[in-house]
Amino acid sequence: MNSRVSRREFVSAAASAAALSKMPQPLASFWSNGANEIPLSSDPGWKDQGVLDLAHSPYVKLRSVPVHAVTIQEGFWSSRRAANVNTSIPSMGKLLEVNGRMDNFRRLIG
Repeated sequence: MNSRVSRREFVSAAASAAALSKMPQPLASFWSNGANEIPLSSDPGWKDQGVLDLAHSPYVKLRSVPVHAVTIQEGFWSSRRAANVNTSIPSMGKLLEVNGRMDNFRRLIG
């Protein structure tokens, strides 16, 4: 029996293995044993939620990573996060204000 692996499947598996091997040990162990798993509930706190709500998906293959398990340190994402916080978000706030869109948000909160 010839079990061929497509190039896409191979590259995906290799990239996943490489990424997991470079993870810091406490975070890598988050996936490896059940002791660190966050129990699913209908309304977990925001720190225990992931970015995606995968709790009700019958086809889920990935586990959601809780917000408290992620830290952004120096490196690639640090500079992008700083640009968003210092430049992009304030400029979008000014545009919402200038175009009158912020009034809609104010009406919603009373």
